[in-house]
Amino acid sequence: MDSNRNPKRQRAFFNGSIRQQLAWSFGSVALIMMIGLGSLLFDRQRDFLYSAAMQQSKSLSTSLASSSTSWVLANDIAGLKEVLQGFVGLPDLERAYILSLRGEVLSSTQPGEAGLFVTDAQSQKLLSSAPATQVLLSNTQQIDVAAPVMAGQRHVGWARVEMSMNGVNANLRSVVITGANFIMFAALAVVSAAILLARRLTRRLHHLMRIAAEVEKGSLNVRAHISGKDEVGVLAHGFNQMLNALSSSEQQRERINHLYAAWTQSADIIVRESDEVKLLNEVCRIIANHVSFKLVWVGMAESDNWVSTVAASHPDSPLLGNTRISTDAALPEGRGPTGTAIREGVPKILNNFLNEPSTLPWQPVAAAENIHASAAFPLMRGGHCIGAISVYSSEQDYFTPDVIDLMRGLTDDISYALDNFDREKLRLKAEHELRIAAAAFESQEGIIVTDADNNILRVNKSFIKLTGYSAEEIIGKPADILKSDQQSSKFYAAMRKSIIRDKYWQGEIWNKRKNGVICPDWLCITAITNHEGAITNYVGTFTDISQRKADEERIKNLAYYDPLTTLPNRTLLFDRLNLALNFSHRNKTYGALMFLDLDNFKTLNDTLGHDRGDQLLIEVGRRLQSCVRDVDTVARLGGDEFVVMLEFLDEQETEATGQAFAVAEKIRSNLAKFYLLNSNSDNTLQPYVKHYSTGSIGFVLFLGHETSSEELLKRADVAMYQAKQAGRNAIRVFVPEMQQALNLRASLETDLRNALDRNELSLHYQVQVDELGQPVGAEALIRWVQSERGMLSPAEFIPLAEETGLILPIGHWILQQGCKTLVDWAKYPETRELKLAVNISSRQLSQPDFVEQVCSMLAETGANPALLKLEITESVVLDNVEDTIAKMHAIRGLGITFSMDDFGTGYSSLSYLQKLPLEQLKIDQSFVKNMAFNTHDSAIIRTILALGKNLGINVIAEGVETEAQRELLTSYGCPKFQGYLFGRPVPADDFKQSLLTRLAKNSLAHNAMDSVVG
Repeated sequence: MDSNRNPKRQRAFFNGSIRQQLAWSFGSVALIMMIGLGSLLFDRQRDFLYSAAMQQSKSLSTSLASSSTSWVLANDIAGLKEVLQGFVGLPDLERAYILSLRGEVLSSTQPGEAGLFVTDAQSQKLLSSAPATQVLLSNTQQIDVAAPVMAGQRHVGWARVEMSMNGVNANLRSVVITGANFIMFAALAVVSAAILLARRLTRRLHHLMRIAAEVEKGSLNVRAHISGKDEVGVLAHGFNQMLNALSSSEQQRERINHLYAAWTQSADIIVRESDEVKLLNEVCRIIANHVSFKLVWVGMAESDNWVSTVAASHPDSPLLGNTRISTDAALPEGRGPTGTAIREGVPKILNNFLNEPSTLPWQPVAAAENIHASAAFPLMRGGHCIGAISVYSSEQDYFTPDVIDLMRGLTDDISYALDNFDREKLRLKAEHELRIAAAAFESQEGIIVTDADNNILRVNKSFIKLTGYSAEEIIGKPADILKSDQQSSKFYAAMRKSIIRDKYWQGEIWNKRKNGVICPDWLCITAITNHEGAITNYVGTFTDISQRKADEERIKNLAYYDPLTTLPNRTLLFDRLNLALNFSHRNKTYGALMFLDLDNFKTLNDTLGHDRGDQLLIEVGRRLQSCVRDVDTVARLGGDEFVVMLEFLDEQETEATGQAFAVAEKIRSNLAKFYLLNSNSDNTLQPYVKHYSTGSIGFVLFLGHETSSEELLKRADVAMYQAKQAGRNAIRVFVPEMQQALNLRASLETDLRNALDRNELSLHYQVQVDELGQPVGAEALIRWVQSERGMLSPAEFIPLAEETGLILPIGHWILQQGCKTLVDWAKYPETRELKLAVNISSRQLSQPDFVEQVCSMLAETGANPALLKLEITESVVLDNVEDTIAKMHAIRGLGITFSMDDFGTGYSSLSYLQKLPLEQLKIDQSFVKNMAFNTHDSAIIRTILALGKNLGINVIAEGVETEAQRELLTSYGCPKFQGYLFGRPVPADDFKQSLLTRLAKNSLAHNAMDSVVG
C-alpha cells in the first residue's frame, strides 16, 4: 500500500504548478545546501579556533621562555615573578610557571606553588625530554604547552603554559547558534523568493533566458526588468540578486586582494625595519595606498589615559588634527572606536560612523572628510593592549568579516613585531650584563674558579695581588694550596655540607699567602651546576678582612671602654652588673654599687685647664683600681663620675655594709691625697703642680634581682648627692628616706614648672637706704605661694630652678616684672627716683640672645634703663669670662648698671673686677652678721670698702639687722645699707605704703630738729 502511494505523490507533485515545484524544490535544495555549508563552515571555524588556541599557547610559552632566561640564570625569583605578572589576567590562561631542570617550580602565576616540585608522569617525561617546544596535552577542554628556556645553546629550564578551551568552546557555541538562526532566516527568504519566482516565471521566461544568455557571455551588468509575484518574476528577482551578489563578491574579492597585498608588503617591512616609529609609519602608508582608506593611524595610550599619535598615513588630516581621544569611558572622547578598542582589547567596528551616538565629538569633521565607516584594532605588547591602529573608509558597511579578519591578522603581525623589539632590547640588555659580569670579574675582590675536583681553573688580578701567587703558579693546582690549617676538620666538613645542600657558603676563614703569612679572609663559595643538577665548577670570592677585624677590636674598645681612662664605660658596667646580680641571686651573697663624683672638678677645669683635668681623671681611675680587688669593677660614666661595683660580699647585710664602707673609706682617703699634675710650663725646676681633690661617695647594697640595674645606679647617685649635701668628701649609704627626699624634690620640680602658668610667683621688694636712712632703691626678691606648701622662699626653689633650667623662664619673668615695676614707680613722686636691683643667673647671661632680650623688654615696657640694676654673682663671671664681659658692656651701653652680689664669698679676682663694668659691690650678709665679734669678717668688710673706694665702685652692705651693725658699718665708711633694720621684703603695694610712712616720719623728725635749732 505504501509503495503505490509514493509514486502517485511524486507524479502529483511534478504535474502541479511551477510555483509549487519551484517553491518546494528550490526551498528544499537551498535548505540542504545551507545546512551542508553551515556544517562545513562550522568544521573550518572549529579547526581554525582550535589551531589559533594551540598557536597562542605555543606563542605564550615561547614568549615566557625567552622573557625568563636571564632571571633563571640569575636565579632571581623576584624577576621571574615580575615576568609572570605580565601573564596574569590573559584570557583562558589557567596557569603559567617556570620549572627548573630538576622539576622545581621557580615561579608561578598560582600563589603558593613557588618552591614545589612537579611529580606527575607528564612533567617527569617533560624533564627528561630534549629542549624543544612540546604539546603535553591538547583536547577540547585544555591545552598544555611547554617551551625550553635557553641561554644561548644551554638549556636552563622549562616555561609551561596551561590554557583552557572555554573561550574557544564558547565561540563555537555562538557560531552554532548564529548559523542556526541564519539558516532559519535564509530558508524563509528562499521559500519566499521561490514562490515569487514561480508566479512570474511563466509570463517572462524568455526575458530571463535572454538575460541569462548575456550573463553566460560574461556580462554581469545586465539585469532582468521583470516584476510581478508569479514564479517568473520571483525567478527574475532572484536572478538579479544573484548577479548583484556576483558583482559584490567580485568587488569584495578585489578588496581582499588589495588588503592581502598590503599585508604581504607590511610583513616584508616588519622583517626588515628595526626602528619602531618608522615601521608603524610605513605600515600606515602601505595600508592606505593599497586599500584606499581615507586615513590610517596608530595611537598609543599614555599614563594620563589620553591617546597620542605615533604614526599616520596622512599626518596633516583634519580628522587627525582635530581628534582628541581618551581611554576613559567616563569621558565622551573615550567612547569612540579607538578608545574602546584600547580599553577593551578587542576590535571596534563602526560601519555607520555618522549615525553612531558614540562618535558625536568627531562626526562634523568626519562628514566633511566623507568618512562613513571606521574600525580600530588593538595593538598588543607583552600581552597587554598598548594602543590601536585605526582605519577610516568613505564607504558605509565597508568592514565585512573577511576584511576584519585580514586586518586582525595584520594587527597581530604588528603586535608580534613590537614584542620582537622588546625581545631585542632584552637581548641587548643581556649582552650588556655579560659585559658587566666580565668587568666584575676583575673587581677588588679576589676571585677563583675551580672545577668539580677543586682544581684551580682561573683567577683574577685581585686574587694575584692578595695571595702573591701568579696565574701561572696557581692555575692547575688544588685550591687547598691556600689552606692554613687554622680551622678544624669539622669546619671544612660543615662547609662542604652547606655547599652540597645550598650550593653556597660564606664565612670567615684563615688563608695562607704565598709568603706564608696567615690572614683572615671573608670567603663566599658558589657551586655551579649543569642542567642535570651536577656540580661542574666552584666560584670563590674573598676579601682580606685583617683591617676590618682590627677596626672591630678598636670599635669594641670604644663601645665598652672609656677612651681617656681605659676603664669600662656605662655599657660594659651594666653588662657586668647584670652578671653580678645573677651571681648574687644564685649564691645569696651581697654586692655593692658605689657612685663617686669628684668635688669641685669644674673649678679645676676652669682654672688650670681641661688637659690637667684629664690628668686628674686618669690618676683617679688608677687610684680607684688600686683600692679594689681584681674581681671588682671600676667604671667611668662620664665627666668626673665614676662607679665601683663590689662583688662577693658577706651573706649578712650588716657585714656586707661594713665591708663596702671600708672600701669606700679607703677610696675616699686615697682620693684626698695630693696629685702631681704637669705644669705645662717651661720651668724645668717645677715640672709638676700639686693639686688636692676629694670625692663624694654614695653606695647601695644589692642582693639578687630585688632591684633593677638602673634603679641601683639611681639609688647610689641619690646617696652620693646626700654626701655632697653633707659638705662633700663624705660617704653615704642609701636608705629609703633618701628616696623619699628625692621624690619630694621631683614633686617640687613638677609644681615649679607649673608655677608661672598658675600665676603663683610674685615679687617682693626690700628697701635700700643711704647713711641718712633715706630710700635710694630696692631689691626685687621672688616669692612662690604654692597652694599646698604655702609661701616658699627663694632658697627653697631657686637652686632647683638652676639645676633644671627653669631659671630661664623664671628669670625672664622676674626681669620683665621688674621693668613693669619701674614703669609703675615712675607715676609716683616717692618712687620715681628709686633704683631697682634684679638678680640674674649665669644661665640667663650665657644665653646668646640675652642682650637682645633686655633690649626688647625695655622697648616693650618703656622702663627707664638708668633705674635698672642687674645683680650678678662671681660664679656668673667665671662661667665664661670673655663672653660675659662682652655682654655686660653691651648692656651697660643701654644705661643699665651692674652690682656684684655676695662679693668676698668666692674667688674675688681683682683682674676680673677691673674688666667688669660694675657700679656696685654688695657685702655678703655672712660677713655683716659676725663682724662685731669676728675680726676676720670685720677686716674683709673694711677691705671691700677700701677696694670699692679705690676702684670708684659704690658699696652696699646687706643683712643689716641691728643698730650696732649699722653704726659699725657707718664707722667703716659704708655708704648704703639693706636689711631687716630698714624693712623686710614686702609686696609692691605694701612697699609703696611703707615708703610713705618712712617719708612722713623723716619729715616730722626734720621739722622737730628745725624747731629745736630755732
